Amino acid sequence: MQSDQNIAEVSRLALALDIGGSFVKSGLVSAAGLTAEFAPVPVDAGGGAGSIVRTFAEVVSAGLRAAGPRVAGIGIAVPGPFDYARGVSQMTRKFAGINGVDLRAALRGALPETAALPLRFRHDANAFLEGELWQGAGRGLSRCIGVTLGTGIGVSCRIDGAFINNAQGSPAPEVSVWSRPFRGGIVEDFISTKGLVTRYRRTHPEYDPAGGVKGIASAAKAGEPVAVRLFVELGADLGEVLLPLCERFCPERIIFGGQIAKDFALFADSLNAGLGRAARPPPGVMGSLGNRAALFGVAREAIGFPNE
Repeated sequence: MQSDQNIAEVSRLALALDIGGSFVKSGLVSAAGLTAEFAPVPVDAGGGAGSIVRTFAEVVSAGLRAAGPRVAGIGIAVPGPFDYARGVSQMTRKFAGINGVDLRAALRGALPETAALPLRFRHDANAFLEGELWQGAGRGLSRCIGVTLGTGIGVSCRIDGAFINNAQGSPAPEVSVWSRPFRGGIVEDFISTKGLVTRYRRTHPEYDPAGGVKGIASAAKAGEPVAVRLFVELGADLGEVLLPLCERFCPERIIFGGQIAKDFALFADSLNAGLGRAARPPPGVMGSLGNRAALFGVAREAIGFPNE
């Protein structure tokens, strides 16, 4: 039978939000896992502060209405740059409209009912890795790196229970790789949705960029040689970029998530061949929580669910 403490943990819910470039995902998480998942809500990342805050507030309000008094805290996974402790956005590209805005204060002002609830923010890559370590492919590990692949590349690292972060709560410079010099540009020029689509269209100019990486992956699965080669090169590039982190942090595993990682099998072999050059090679694996990982991770930030 469950102890009273375990029953109490399961009954406590965190309202978790994951802020993406186009949609806000949200759900209710208990110590036992995801209790409810709500339909993604569109957000205008290029809009003004009022529009963006209003969208976030509507998502929070809907979650609170669905869960009632069981919500014990609210966690929001959001890209950087961001001062996560203060709740102040420092973004200047996507969500530039909320640059300098104290989101915690803005949401409290729009939703007085949240006044007594913890309201915490977390870097989306850190939230992803926390979720996988808690409930997914990293359970039981003490040294792990998480990599999210989509519109860009996000890297997070936790060693012996501590995330390697900067003072604002983002992955520290020695962990973050997106802006590092790479092949005459930066890493994100090659390892991102835009980078992969750009390279594919050099030989397939008719390809509609709206198809994103998904369309290229479909071509690769059908055996189209350029698409197959592109994913092999993606894995090799990832192995090269991540190798210095392997040497420095000696992770037991590297866990991949994000839209591009849905087709992990297409680049797994070349990735792991590259990682194999490390003194202590870690396996690269696909996360097991899919696009819900950040919801799990930020829920732990909100109310501190214990390990099982």
